[in-house]
Amino acid sequence: MKINKFLVYLLLAVATVLPMASGCIDNPPFEQVVICKAVSKSGEPVMAADNLTPDSATIYCSVKLAMPSAKSKLKAEWYVIKSEEAELNDYLIGTETVAADAPYVVFAFARSDRLLPHGDYQVKLYLDDKFVRSVPFYIMGQAAASAVTLSDATMCAGIDQLSGKPVAGGSIFPSDAAGIYCSAKVGGAQFNDQVRARWTYLSGELEGFQGKTIAEQSTKVEGREYIYFSVGTKQGQLLPTGDYSLGLYVDDRELVRLPFAVVAPAHIKGPYVGAMAIFTYKDKEKKTVNSTAVFPADMGEVSFTVRMYNVPADTEMNLQWIIAKSDEAGVDDYLAKEDKSKIEGTLEITSKLISVKDNFVKGDYVVKLLLDGQEKAAVPFKVQ
Repeated sequence: MKINKFLVYLLLAVATVLPMASGCIDNPPFEQVVICKAVSKSGEPVMAADNLTPDSATIYCSVKLAMPSAKSKLKAEWYVIKSEEAELNDYLIGTETVAADAPYVVFAFARSDRLLPHGDYQVKLYLDDKFVRSVPFYIMGQAAASAVTLSDATMCAGIDQLSGKPVAGGSIFPSDAAGIYCSAKVGGAQFNDQVRARWTYLSGELEGFQGKTIAEQSTKVEGREYIYFSVGTKQGQLLPTGDYSLGLYVDDRELVRLPFAVVAPAHIKGPYVGAMAIFTYKDKEKKTVNSTAVFPADMGEVSFTVRMYNVPADTEMNLQWIIAKSDEAGVDDYLAKEDKSKIEGTLEITSKLISVKDNFVKGDYVVKLLLDGQEKAAVPFKVQ
């Protein structure tokens, strides 16, 4: 596997330092320098190792000083000496300078969400800008299998902002879509585990971009049941038509790959439900939109908008505002408002729910869109 040099530089975190207790003697020699997996509170090495795996989260360099001195500076430079996998030679990936004022000084190199490339590494140590010595270590072997699992991965036109679940799933999207989303259910993850998304343009109108990555994103799981990613364009711009794929990765291992296509709006098979949103206005002039899924009870009104494509003539649209559950009002699945009309073609529909009294009833709500009696989308929100 080849790794782009620029990406490797971005993914290898700059070394950080953990200074320890102070001392006061000039020009200290090094009594001991150890590469290790952990250090004690005083900076002494724990679990010394010069052979490390690609998924090592943090690599430490513990330096024991015979005569610490606050007048001197100690610098560490972290290098990839040689990595055929990453096509790197003598490549500086991190540096840090600190006061040499402690019996132990610890430098810590932390990787990002990508695995470290196999190869020969080295820490070069300088005292007052004069080279003293280097310490080699090696990245080899295999990363431990991750416990993270991804299921129910779905390409979709929208996202349930409360849960991260998909809304209006599909694999074909119009080129004027405000956004294209992917939602996936996460299992077996720790709070800080990261999932990376890689969007690839496979073929189509963009010549010279076939097989190229057009976007990469990553997100921490942070206890969520569902995570999601999206790509889109600025208002008035179009997505390039063609075939795409989305890969989801954990520690550089692909767990999911989803194909999808972008076509001209006229070629979308109707009726197609596209972008949708629930929102309120931040100002009286109704120029600034507050698009979210949690609203205050005193908001006065809330709006829902949806764009639909190539709807056949005489299609009956039914837009329902439902209070799914409200302990305050003592109701479940209560139909608060219903908009019915005959629609056709490509159009954008907007509906409003206005509070009858001063405040909305607090609880869980959902807007349901039905076409000829079939539910096409359900978008929940909360009033509190």
